[in-house]
Parts: sequence; structure tokens; C-alpha cells
Amino acid sequence: MRAEFEHQAALDWETFLSLRATELRPDGRLVVALPSLADDGTTAFATIMDHANVVLSELTSAGVITAEERRRMTLASYPRRQRDLLAPFVDRGQFQGLVVEHCATLPVADTAWDEYQLNKDPEELARKRAGFFRAVFVPSLTKALGPSRDTKEGQVFSAALEAGLERRLVDSPMRIDHLVGMIVLAKQGAL
Repeated sequence: MRAEFEHQAALDWETFLSLRATELRPDGRLVVALPSLADDGTTAFATIMDHANVVLSELTSAGVITAEERRRMTLASYPRRQRDLLAPFVDRGQFQGLVVEHCATLPVADTAWDEYQLNKDPEELARKRAGFFRAVFVPSLTKALGPSRDTKEGQVFSAALEAGLERRLVDSPMRIDHLVGMIVLAKQGAL
């Protein structure tokens, strides 16, 4: 399954670049910033995702969601490594008239952790982490709920997932040093 996601992600990246290349004027610039993975493919979100998976299993056992809904849950996100961002440019040094001016993977400050270091309040940190997860990832998960589900049932699921995640995270405060991939592309002038 992972190979299928990787293949589709590569195609999606090339499609995105192709479309932007047609929109850019010669000598124009495109700056892209997106969630990234470390070179070894790891993500700082692995632990929180593991906790979320446990909560989803609990919600399935409790009948909040069905096993079929759980099976369909997929995140609409595909973080890339720097080499994934650069892959379309490797063979020819350019792709669809775009050339790489700069590419880097940079850490993003974990302000919630910095605040936790000052206030030592694990409940507040867990609340922030669970709220972040709900805002960023739960909308994708909610799409997997059955077609007969109404908005209220989606809200119940979202709240239950957030509460369960918060409950689990309060006992394991952690720093999350996530990464952002940044690439600056230039459209070559008249060829």
C-alpha cells in the first residue's frame, strides 16, 4: 500500500508543478512550503499518530464508528522528503521549464512545547496537541464516515477523538519538532 501512495504522491507533485509551470510567466518564481519528512522518512508526528490510532480502535470498540469506517480512514496529506521535492528535476536539471533555485528542509518551532517548559501544565499541552490534531487531520478522517451519518454524528466523532487523544497525551508530554520543506522554483525565460 505504501508504494501505491508514494507513486501517486510523485504523480501528484509532477502534476502540481506542471500546472504551476503553465501559469508562471518567464522569469517568474514559485515558492512552495509544505509539511516534510526527515531524510530517513520519519516524522515527528509518529507518536501522536500512534495515540490517535489507539483512540480510533477504542471508538470502534465503543461503537462510535464502525470497523468499515475505520478501515476507510486515510489522511489527505502526504509529507515529502527533500529528495521527493527534487525528484522531477534530477534527470534534466529542470522540469516543465522550472529550475530549482533553493530547496531546504527546516525545523518549525514547537511553541506549545516551549510554553509547557515554562508552565509545566501537561493538561494544557495535551489540549493544544489534541486541538491541533482535530483541526488538521480530523476533517479527512470524518470523510470516511458512512453516507447515512449526519453532521451531528460527525461532530460527536470529532469530539470523541479529540477527547480520547487529549486523555492519552496528558500522560506523555512530548516535543514535536516537525519539519517544513521549502522549494523555490524559477520559470526559465524565453527558450
